[in-house]
Formats: sequence, structure tokens, C-alpha cells
Amino acid sequence: MRKLFRVVIVSLALGVSPSALFAHATLERASPPVGSVVNGSPSQIRLWFTEAIERRFSEAVVIGPSGNRVGRGSASGNQLVISVPRLGAGTYRVNWRVRSIDGHKTEGSYTFEVTR
Repeated sequence: MRKLFRVVIVSLALGVSPSALFAHATLERASPPVGSVVNGSPSQIRLWFTEAIERRFSEAVVIGPSGNRVGRGSASGNQLVISVPRLGAGTYRVNWRVRSIDGHKTEGSYTFEVTR
């Protein structure tokens, strides 16, 4: 309890919201969107997070309908960008893992479907 009290006092003194000190980088939006059905292959998959992420400790991969990895991404700022080859019809899973600049780790996945 004392530690929490100190965090709140320090954050208020610094002009920072106490909740911001406990924040984690979470997926804010994605392109293609989570659960979407897209007509034709996207040239890349882009993930935006709620805060900046550590480039060296953040990654994303795209898994195709057959279970093979079809793309791997790199991080910059608050984004992960995955270049992919032409994707055939089917359901694709995007698995991501990030570490925010404050050191907190989060991970998740989502799917999207490609139609012709």
C-alpha cells in the first residue's frame, strides 16, 4: 500500500496520471482490421499500439492457412509492420509480442481472411 501511495504522489508531482505509470502497450488497431474479410491480398500488415514499443524486443509473424509462416515484421515507434508476399485465399493469423518502452510485455493474436 505504501508503494502505491508513493507512486501516486510522485506521478502527481511530475504531472503524470497515475494510471499512465501502469500502462502497457496494447493493440490499438490493425490493417487489415481484426476479424476482417479482405478482397485480395494486402501488401503488408500494420499494427498500431497504444504507446511506443522497444524495437529489439517486439515482433510479429503471420501464419498462413497451412500453418506456415508467411511474413515477419519489424517495429518502429508504436507500430509493427509486416511485409508479406501475395497471399492466397484463406484465414491468416497474426501473432504479436511487444515490450513497451517502460519494460512491460504484452502479446496477442488475431485473424483476418483473404478472399478472391
